[in-house]
Amino acid sequence: MFLLKSFLGDKYNRVNKIIDSYNNVQNNYINLEACCSYPFINVLKAQEYPMFTLPTEGAVGERFFPSFESMDDIDLYTEELVLKLLNIDKYEYGVCNQPHSGTQANQIVYNTILNDGDVVLSLDPKSGGHISHNKFLKNVRVINYGLTSEYLINYEQISNLANKYKPKLIVVGASSYPNNIDYKLISKIAHNNNSYIMVDACHTILYIMAGLYSNPFPDVDFVTFSLEKVLRGPQGGILIYSKNLHKSISYSVFPITQGGPLQSIQFAKLLCFVELSHTDIKKYASGVQHRAKLIGCKLNNNGIQTYSKDYKTHILLVDVTPYKLTGSTAEQLFFDNHILVNKNQIPLDSLSPRIASGIRFGTTCISNLNYSDEDTSYLADSIVNLLLHSNVNKDIIEYLIEKYHKDTNIAN
Repeated sequence: MFLLKSFLGDKYNRVNKIIDSYNNVQNNYINLEACCSYPFINVLKAQEYPMFTLPTEGAVGERFFPSFESMDDIDLYTEELVLKLLNIDKYEYGVCNQPHSGTQANQIVYNTILNDGDVVLSLDPKSGGHISHNKFLKNVRVINYGLTSEYLINYEQISNLANKYKPKLIVVGASSYPNNIDYKLISKIAHNNNSYIMVDACHTILYIMAGLYSNPFPDVDFVTFSLEKVLRGPQGGILIYSKNLHKSISYSVFPITQGGPLQSIQFAKLLCFVELSHTDIKKYASGVQHRAKLIGCKLNNNGIQTYSKDYKTHILLVDVTPYKLTGSTAEQLFFDNHILVNKNQIPLDSLSPRIASGIRFGTTCISNLNYSDEDTSYLADSIVNLLLHSNVNKDIIEYLIEKYHKDTNIAN
């Protein structure tokens, strides 16, 4: 795993304590958090470059500082690689690599097209929707759609709500919805009602690239995602937008939503896409899905409910209330046994997000570390034992940590 070096000198004593604490968790815990991946080594190296000593604000061809040619090339090369990885037409879509996060990419879209009084449809947070799909600076009306009794997106409800309220924007995507999404059907609903459609693909972009998930292109107006969740990149967002909105998007980025971009992060994003362009993405993505299915089936076979129907992503969402746990107490139980998961609301949850009735975990990080099927099965047994019996074979956890997490070589 990564080993963070200490700084020399007494003035760094407290800083080094922080580093030691981070090292301890990173190298002594099995990371099953669904919102992160381990970055490519060259992505880390790229962030050491002082790409911010020559400031830039604005878009390509519209900079507010001199000596911007290198930053222009970062933007242009990033756009070229993203379009190629997703096999989308450069004449139909543009790419912005300036957003500081996936949420900020969403906000850029909101600031581009929404006005006071507009209506937005988005997935209920209790059904897996992200909080950023429900909070707006402008005075817009947010109406949530939900899930069917089979815990799948309720497309009929979306259609009925769209026909009734004529939303300016329909937001598609989630932070804890583990199943496939019919983008084509939702885009038909959106276009029938003259609505824009934005896909937040933070948790699905890897599988879209790999051709293992339904493809939103060319049926949607915007796609946003961050790079750290599944793409092994730095923290930061990407916005793909309909090319005819280029001028409005550029103005929304700067000066409406943010000032100067994080240029070293932009450079690191570029390195991420270079690495992905030389990666067998289908093999990587299918490996992540496979490990999710191995764990999910093991849980299901032991009577533990998951909300995954087809294992199209890395996400596993589990209701822990049958085991006299809340999401919060389950999160702590796993942490005490050196496994990282997070508390999460489940469909129709009666508990608050800070307590929650479920836990969410994912298989991206263990895939980055190239867990074998046998060891993934050992880990699944440990999850079962923690949920059913509140204990675990500590020798298995120590074995997995020693074998994978103390190795400083991250799998490519």
